[in-house]
Amino acid sequence: MKQLFVACLCAGLAMTTGVAQAGSVDVAFVNPSTFADARDQNRDTAANLQILADYLHGLGQKYLPPGQTLHVDVLNVDLAGKLRPSRRWGLVRVVGGPLDWPQMTLRYRLEEQGEVLASGEESISDMGYTMHLGSYPGWNELGAEKHLLRDWFRGHFTKN
Repeated sequence: MKQLFVACLCAGLAMTTGVAQAGSVDVAFVNPSTFADARDQNRDTAANLQILADYLHGLGQKYLPPGQTLHVDVLNVDLAGKLRPSRRWGLVRVVGGPLDWPQMTLRYRLEEQGEVLASGEESISDMGYTMHLGSYPGWNELGAEKHLLRDWFRGHFTKN
């Protein structure tokens, strides 16, 4: 029984050590009041931006090596779909339109021990987001935007 306890303790320490050593992401939203479209029927702009920031933090922990920090300034957000008025539910986000794909403008800087490894500013979008709408679980908030960020992140900051 004592050996099982020690084994579990060692496994737990190993898992927490791995998390602490993962890379990190620092996210800032620059002038969110000027963003094209960052709110929806369920959440205001601040809540949606928090979801995106949390997702970027998770990507950093998953994909960045220890000691690297990615600084991301989000300059614009345009969520997938458009808000449409509804008599029954107020504003409803309608997705699937050909001109309503998710778009973001990002400025980024990847650093390790004070040295800049990569930097840039770019507009990213997923014009084919309707092709994978069914792949988002129903509970996945901002699924199209997360898919866009994951593809961008993996394309820039992973070696796979």
